Amino acid sequence: MAGEEIVFIILFGFIGASLKYIDASYDDGVFNRNYALALSPVTGIVFCGIIALNEYAAGIYLGIVISVILTGKIDNFAFSLMVAMILTTVVILGVSGELSVSILTLLVMLICSGIDEIGNDLIDKEMKNPHIITNRSGFKELIRTLRIRWFLYRITSYVGIIFLIFTISVPWVFFFALIAEEVMYQLVESYARKKKCQQGII
Repeated sequence: MAGEEIVFIILFGFIGASLKYIDASYDDGVFNRNYALALSPVTGIVFCGIIALNEYAAGIYLGIVISVILTGKIDNFAFSLMVAMILTTVVILGVSGELSVSILTLLVMLICSGIDEIGNDLIDKEMKNPHIITNRSGFKELIRTLRIRWFLYRITSYVGIIFLIFTISVPWVFFFALIAEEVMYQLVESYARKKKCQQGII
């Protein structure tokens, strides 16, 4: 694997960990908000660098960013600052003629990420609802479990990137980069959950 591909995987992983750290800091109060706020512009710079470097990476992340804006996931100042940095960079690069974006990649990731975000919200509400029946018959419970896992790990986005790999030859590195992002996101979420229990946060 080339050095540039390894860098993409590392940067995507960093973004996944950073996003969850910021999210848990504001939504759950698990981590220090000052650290989260300091992390926001750093993550914004990484986002901007990735978008400037590669047309497929730009399509992937611009699609994701637009989807989270449309689904109302920008719900704190740190995220707003990050998005403002990204959009400003896109405008500057676009005006200067330096922005290169795979439009099909952007559209596919916008749709897939939007589906994942909406589905993730629905299963989050379902899992928090004490009235949801969990002792269903085997097949129904299997379908429910698969549905929860699908949106919990945002599988639609992986389907989207695989579609792009086979249709417009998006490099495979971005599939592994998205996995790295999700793995780091889930690791930080797992740590945040444990810390939340230790702190007695409801």
